Amino acid sequence: MAAELSRLASVRYFTFLRAYPRWLDPRRFSRDPRLAPAPAVPVLDYLAPRTWTSTAAKIAEGGAGSLIVPWWTSFWALPVRTIFRRLERSSPGTRRVLLCHNLEDHERGAFQRFLTLGAFSAADAFLVHSEENRRELAKRFPRRTVASLPLPAPDTGADREAARKRLGVDGPLALFLGLVRRYKGVETLIAAAPRIVRESGARIAVVGEVFSDASFLARLHRSSPMADRILWKDQYVSEEEMGMWLAASDVVVLPYREISGSAIAARAIGARRPIAASAIGGLKDIVVPGVTGELFPPGDAGGLADAVARILTRGPGAYAPGLDRAARETSWPRYAERILSFLTTLEDRKT
Repeated sequence: MAAELSRLASVRYFTFLRAYPRWLDPRRFSRDPRLAPAPAVPVLDYLAPRTWTSTAAKIAEGGAGSLIVPWWTSFWALPVRTIFRRLERSSPGTRRVLLCHNLEDHERGAFQRFLTLGAFSAADAFLVHSEENRRELAKRFPRRTVASLPLPAPDTGADREAARKRLGVDGPLALFLGLVRRYKGVETLIAAAPRIVRESGARIAVVGEVFSDASFLARLHRSSPMADRILWKDQYVSEEEMGMWLAASDVVVLPYREISGSAIAARAIGARRPIAASAIGGLKDIVVPGVTGELFPPGDAGGLADAVARILTRGPGAYAPGLDRAARETSWPRYAERILSFLTTLEDRKT
């Protein structure tokens, strides 16, 4: 995002001084050595409040017109609230924007909601990735500006036949990709596997690191009557490998039980792969039945199997025009343009 915005405006890019604590980020793999380091200045330490105030001072000294802070967990509520309140006093012309990937923590409670409220109350405006979230924030903060933008759809350009050969894929493939966590509903896909395999002969792949809160899914996989047709790959997946799995797939399955926006759905759009998804959150915005994929009720294994069957029966050509339009509309350059337009609107309102 910083790189794309830099093509349109002057950007300063800050990041963290310290990695997340293990209790918050239990991933066994968190770094991709093949990715170049981001050109960001490390300034913020969650254990050092002095860095919260010094970060605000750096932003104010630079004369920033806007500050965009990605939001996904209340863990950062106190630092974000401190930075926003300091800027409100020292640089009132700087628009304080939260780019919300989630409105609430996946493991939420009263204390997390209290922390979140403090940070959100200090913001001038919000960017979200679903209409559902936009309506919720507009209701909670009627005097703040809120806009919904679809997540950007990167296109890796991976070759389908080369990817299938390298991954050993033969025949139809239904793919779940990304971190495997409890709220993502992989158990619904496992329950639907017998019908999917029996009716289409497809293989099913679950590719991504399994979090401890979803460890029970490995047992469900092993006990499935179709275990030999389910590829279970519990490990970190690099950017390159994600592109290969998407290219090799025939349908991307997202059986989430709750979600705001999905980066995997955006990646599927970028790769021009139809999506079978739960009809919840931002998935309802990006998955248009018959155009970019098919929807089913969350937790409904039969509905999931029906959605996969429709996609495999209709074939990729039926979804290609809709996926191509969606990919163009949600490209990274388009995403950056929309953000800049939103910030300009905020500036006009202040003047």
